[in-house]
Amino acid sequence: MGIQLTKSQQAVVEDRGGRVLVSAAAGSGKTRVLVERLFRRVLGEEQADLDDFLIITYTRAAAAELRERIAQELGRRMAEDPGDRHLQRQLLLVYQTDIKTIDSFCTALLRENVHLLDLGEQGGLTADFRVLDEGEAELLRQRVLPRVLESFYTGMTPGQTQLADCFGFGRDDRGLEDLVLELHSKVQSHAYPHRWLEEQRQSWASLPEDGGETEFGRALLARLARKARHWADLLTRAGEELRSDGALEKAYGPAFASGTAQLEALAEAAETGWDAAAGRLPDFPRLSPARKCEDPALKEKMQTLWNRCKKESAAFCAILETTGAETGEDLRRSAPAMEALLALCVDFSAAYQQEKLRRNVTDFSDQEHYAVRLLLGEEGRPTPLAAVMSERYLEVMVDEYQDTNQVQNCIFDALARGGRSLFTVGDVKQSIYRFRLADPTIFLEQYRRYPDAAEAEEGEPRRILLSQNFRSRKEVLDAANFIFSAIMSREMGEVEYGEAERLYFGAAYLPPREDCLTEFHLLLPPQDDGEAEKVPAALLEARMAADRIAALLAEGFPVTDEDSGELRPCRAEDIVILMRSPGPRLRHYARALMERGIPCATQENEDFFSSMEVAVMCSLLEILDNPRQDVPLIAVLRSPLAGFSPDRLALIRGRHPEGDFYEALAAFGEEDCEEFLTRLADLRSLARDMSVHRLIWRIYNQWNVLGVFGAMSGGGRRRENLVALYEHAKSFESAGYKGLFAFVTHLRRLLESGEQPVTASGASSGGVQIMSIHKSKGLEFPIVLLTDLGKRFNRADLQTPVLVHPRLGLGPLYIDLDRRIRYPTIAREAVSGLVSRESRSEEMRVLYVGMTRAKEKLILTASMPAAGRRMKELGALSALPVPAETVDGGRSMAEWILLPLLRRQEAAPLRDLAGQEAEDFSLTEDALWQVFLHKDTPGICLPAGTEAGGNSAADAPALPVNREALDFVYPYAAACTAPTKITATQLKGREKDREIVQETIQPYVRRDFSAPRFLSGRRPLTGAERGTATHLVMQHLPLKEDTDVGAVVEDLAARRFLTREQAEAVDQAAVRRFLASPLASELRKADRVEREFRFSLLMPGEKYFPELDGGEEVLLQGVVDLFAVRDGGVTVVDFKTDYVTEDTLPEKIAHYRPQLEAYSAALERILELPVKHRILYFFCAGQAVEV
Repeated sequence: MGIQLTKSQQAVVEDRGGRVLVSAAAGSGKTRVLVERLFRRVLGEEQADLDDFLIITYTRAAAAELRERIAQELGRRMAEDPGDRHLQRQLLLVYQTDIKTIDSFCTALLRENVHLLDLGEQGGLTADFRVLDEGEAELLRQRVLPRVLESFYTGMTPGQTQLADCFGFGRDDRGLEDLVLELHSKVQSHAYPHRWLEEQRQSWASLPEDGGETEFGRALLARLARKARHWADLLTRAGEELRSDGALEKAYGPAFASGTAQLEALAEAAETGWDAAAGRLPDFPRLSPARKCEDPALKEKMQTLWNRCKKESAAFCAILETTGAETGEDLRRSAPAMEALLALCVDFSAAYQQEKLRRNVTDFSDQEHYAVRLLLGEEGRPTPLAAVMSERYLEVMVDEYQDTNQVQNCIFDALARGGRSLFTVGDVKQSIYRFRLADPTIFLEQYRRYPDAAEAEEGEPRRILLSQNFRSRKEVLDAANFIFSAIMSREMGEVEYGEAERLYFGAAYLPPREDCLTEFHLLLPPQDDGEAEKVPAALLEARMAADRIAALLAEGFPVTDEDSGELRPCRAEDIVILMRSPGPRLRHYARALMERGIPCATQENEDFFSSMEVAVMCSLLEILDNPRQDVPLIAVLRSPLAGFSPDRLALIRGRHPEGDFYEALAAFGEEDCEEFLTRLADLRSLARDMSVHRLIWRIYNQWNVLGVFGAMSGGGRRRENLVALYEHAKSFESAGYKGLFAFVTHLRRLLESGEQPVTASGASSGGVQIMSIHKSKGLEFPIVLLTDLGKRFNRADLQTPVLVHPRLGLGPLYIDLDRRIRYPTIAREAVSGLVSRESRSEEMRVLYVGMTRAKEKLILTASMPAAGRRMKELGALSALPVPAETVDGGRSMAEWILLPLLRRQEAAPLRDLAGQEAEDFSLTEDALWQVFLHKDTPGICLPAGTEAGGNSAADAPALPVNREALDFVYPYAAACTAPTKITATQLKGREKDREIVQETIQPYVRRDFSAPRFLSGRRPLTGAERGTATHLVMQHLPLKEDTDVGAVVEDLAARRFLTREQAEAVDQAAVRRFLASPLASELRKADRVEREFRFSLLMPGEKYFPELDGGEEVLLQGVVDLFAVRDGGVTVVDFKTDYVTEDTLPEKIAHYRPQLEAYSAALERILELPVKHRILYFFCAGQAVEV
């Protein structure tokens, strides 16, 4: 038939006994087998047509690729037999065959049969309905939810009040909104969401007295028993190890035996009930001293294991600190709020549904639920339409079945005669889309229940396993098998990694080689000693990876050419860097590759709003809405669209310092300003009536935005971003929103939340590719660097106040408003534990996907700052296989790899770090690993290797050392630490000087963290606050002797320059005493008096910092309280409200002298007049002192 099939593949192609589940491992050729099965049915005895089959794929790209492969196979077969009429017919049908995503299939089904959809009083859809994309749907939900909440707040029940008070925290309703939206999203994976919500409401309405008797309690007790038995087993094994050292066994043996017995008793009690378990909490004894121990490494390992056991036991036993009755009481107190939340979600769903029907639109989940209503009746039985559809299709083929959910599974069963004509292909080990509501338990349940095809009865569902990998070299498969046979199990990973699940080498076309061993690189970033500049660990790891890539390229590492099948030197395009979530780390890898002259391409979206072109357009839209905003206006003026230079903008502001920048621009009056304002006014006029997306396109045309930014570096990507902004505006308006102000507000909200519109792929051709593991699924690469494995697992999803699980339901925190505390209920603990375990299982499958992308070479890298203690714990827990509970305690993918890897002979450097001695190693026929340890390497990485791998740093030639360079001392070190700006306050002064300084190095000031005044009640003003009020009065006080001080103070309070408390705190008698003083009399005779005079000027640096060389300058800034000019000289006055006596006066004068000298030096340079008098005026003493 043109291709050679294995025995298992032949079984997949030929089996016709009933429902078939194909578990196809990575690289096993599942698409090829699916196509061959299709052609056997089309061209074999059945002589079926292509359109007799419904083929469901996960993405549109996969559907298009599959259709193309079928067309190519038809073309090849037509070339062999051009006269075959049946083949000719298939050529006409290939582009009419239903090869679709589930979304597109449901859309077509709904359009054809929308008249059969009974939506009751809600109204109905018409066949020309429109499908909202996710962005439009989100906007519509944001529009509907406030209306629902407004109704919710009217006539609130006690439960609704509790819900609003406990979870509607913050300045607005955002907390409650987020809860409703998340719950609404999660329930969409159920075939009947309203039914699930009602079941949950009933369960919260009928809680038992004892929390241990609830589903939550039973789940927690099961987890407790599981963990207790796990640690009992570990202590038992440790006790056996202790026998090798008599002194150690005598010292530690009794404690380990006691701990084991207590944990086993706890596990048995947990199976009895909550309070029984609470009565058997372990009390671990102290370890006795082991002074004559013969094996220090074993002693340290046992101590580490014992301490870890006590810590873990305390953590999982903490739930038993409350009785079953108390946990039940917490649940009942939370119940009214949870019932209100479920009811609110029902109301929101109904309102959201009604709004979509009014607009004649659907979202993606609607289509699936409508399809279920069309195909299944209320009791789950197929409708007449389902019977017709199932007769239409000879077989329903579903690819990537592991990523389906309950709604989709109902649709498949209804279309395939109750599942009898259903052919599904997938690999549960590659199910990594739970966050998109995929449910791998559907595949798992069938995988465990179905017999193998060879043993199945006629018509009975059966499974067929494809385990032979035709993609990767044996070294890659051996590495994956070694890791996952050790860490993946039914308890962690949700599937047992046994003989049937292993990957078997099938790529016989790859010639044997000795240079394709899997590598593991562990980087230990240098500790921060406070002297050298700290380099981020992610950048160090990126440089390590870039060094390895540079070495591969330099040595011409051979890879197999896809076209010729011959070996050739690798190119940058053959290499991919995979990460769990690149995010901000992407720039580190791009930088490291650039430093080495290696081109790179990325398929990850960079920050949309921080890109220059989008930031400029957002600023332009902001000033079209309101031009009197200085920051966006200056951003546009400074951008390539307007081209104003910084000097030009400074000149505009300098001529017109008052008012906002728009007024300064209008008053400047020169040609470039007038032209800009005219263009801006024209666009503002258009914005009144024009839709936002048309306005944006008009700007693109009139200002040549696409051309300007397209001509810059990365122009293609910049144009894509600008088009994406335009498309986002279209989506925004199609959701019913109108107006520029609404769009600008929406963009601000996106920016604040960190969301961004979806843009076209920014990948450029050529260079090392950088992408997430999720985006690599379904792809393959000659050389894979799986990096950033040391990154800790993300637990952000567990921080929300109410967790949601499809089986257990809601897991809320209990919030006690009276005591102002919150703590987890047992529902929260149970849901959190299950969600966390499922999340870890998915992380393990993500690691599996990443490791199985490599064809020829797999390189794993991780960084572990301060790894010593953690490596000792991992060494103590290391085992083959690794117990599921130990795996569950792993904090990162790197730790999962290290747990079994430490048992290999090649991992000697890692065992040294973990403080382990050589033990019985894993003896297998697997390919060897190469293990490297990199430490204290701020720029480059030198491997500390292994005997087995032959990678020894000791064998490397010594590098020449340039002592002169190492002894070099930077001659301007003082200038590096001296501030560029200094205030008169730092010389000694007041807070006012600091107000005009930005980014100045300030001395540490002890802060007062006392309660705010509105919480602590009315209290007197501090001395500093009274001084500020007095200075404000002096700034506005007329210097006439008969000035009514009280009227001045009252006027300042009325104009809100002073608060009422400040006004009352002003010592009016002291101010009147100043007006009657000789100093005030002299000031009244002055030619010129200035108050609160601000200044900034460059001063010689050595004047304030003697260690600076000549020529260095610092910027001196400050605010002079008052100066007066008379008879060609200047008098400087500084007001002080300090309390002084005759004894403390000299000290105060010395304290403030540097500040007055700084003011004097500044004024002499600015006014070009000598300062004749420097005066401190103390209000407390009514005394003027010349300094």
